[in-house]
Amino acid sequence: MKHATGVKIFSCTMGASLVLGGIGAITPALAQQWGADAPACANGAITRNAVDYQKIANVSGSFSFTQDTLTPADEVFNLFGTAVTSMCAKPGYAFDKVAYEEYYLNVGGMVDKVHTVSLAELANMDEKQQQNMRCSCGMSPALSMANVTGVKVSDMVELAGVSPEANTITFKDKDGYGLPLPLSYVTEKEALLVYQIDGQQLPEGERLQVWIPDTVAKYFTRAVTDIELSVSDDLPPVEGPDAEYRAKVNILNTVNGTFKVGDMISFEGYADDCGNQVTAVEFSLDGGETWTAFDTTASGTDSWVYWHFDYVTEAEGIFKLDVRAVTDDGTVSPLASSMVFEVEE
Repeated sequence: MKHATGVKIFSCTMGASLVLGGIGAITPALAQQWGADAPACANGAITRNAVDYQKIANVSGSFSFTQDTLTPADEVFNLFGTAVTSMCAKPGYAFDKVAYEEYYLNVGGMVDKVHTVSLAELANMDEKQQQNMRCSCGMSPALSMANVTGVKVSDMVELAGVSPEANTITFKDKDGYGLPLPLSYVTEKEALLVYQIDGQQLPEGERLQVWIPDTVAKYFTRAVTDIELSVSDDLPPVEGPDAEYRAKVNILNTVNGTFKVGDMISFEGYADDCGNQVTAVEFSLDGGETWTAFDTTASGTDSWVYWHFDYVTEAEGIFKLDVRAVTDDGTVSPLASSMVFEVEE
């Protein structure tokens, strides 16, 4: 049996063409390899004019998953700089370039005394934390998993002496941008003020970001310069992802080669629901008429499910693999991921 990692494979998931996990999605250059037969990606769906896909019911294959696969730091920076920030957070170009040595954070509002700390002092705190954390946009397919280093927000506000009446916290940039959050939510989630991603300092003009587990990226204020504690008569709500971006799933790999009948094709990608458990990843080779489910209930909720699916080709023709995720509350991916491939005799 030949183990092939592919030819003429095109992935289009939820309208995304981000590069995550170091593996690229469909590009115009790849599409040109198909010439007039190239599949079109519009509104997150793959179409191929005048082609009837071959169907295989109840597709079988070998499935496994891990939860420690990370997105390379450069791709995380790219994610913040493009897709996420255009919809979720304030764009980096709004900030002046600020040198590492000149970056300061102020904790104020309902505190005993305004506390100011330099970034260098913050990075030298004994209480610094390092952990894997997701960055998931609630209004787009964008998603990454990163190893981040920072200090707990709760440790910083304690240094200023928080008033007992304070129940709201807002992370602001130098222009005053920031979304209020319940203080109890931020402390219970153990939010971090992050100054490194994968051991790399954040770019100039950024330097410090807030990351909150199981929380969409619009609350991840960039270039944080101020933390303000206040009192709210009504606590601000914490919004989750839009309904169409629940149970995110994506096929990430695009590869080269030629498929023959009997070759093994290795697919990989992720499934995630921003803190809710993904209980299954499902595959279909007949346009969704039948789905083969693989159990992921052994997964935790603090990281994505990074899956691998090996399929041995059974017949020649043009095929479309669809993938979706199922969560513990019964949510099924509103936007499945699809990949088209061709097998020759």
